[in-house]
Amino acid sequence: MKVDVVLFAHLASFQPDGRGGRHSRTFDLPAGTTIADVVAMIRLPDEPRVIFVNSTHAEESAELHEGDRLAIFPPVAGG
Repeated sequence: MKVDVVLFAHLASFQPDGRGGRHSRTFDLPAGTTIADVVAMIRLPDEPRVIFVNSTHAEESAELHEGDRLAIFPPVAGG
């Protein structure tokens, strides 16, 4: 299945193509792949993160599906 993955802020440097920046990359993943599997595959650091699938908040245990767009952000603070 094909899933688009976009990483934001400093996490963008972990995109496997090394391009950095806020762009998506399409991955061909086996059925049953979870967000946690993708996090491990691209070797994101073990730190808090905010995750959305198709613009809806998701947990790392969620299973991805064909055509999903996975967006991962570092925590955001400010005021």
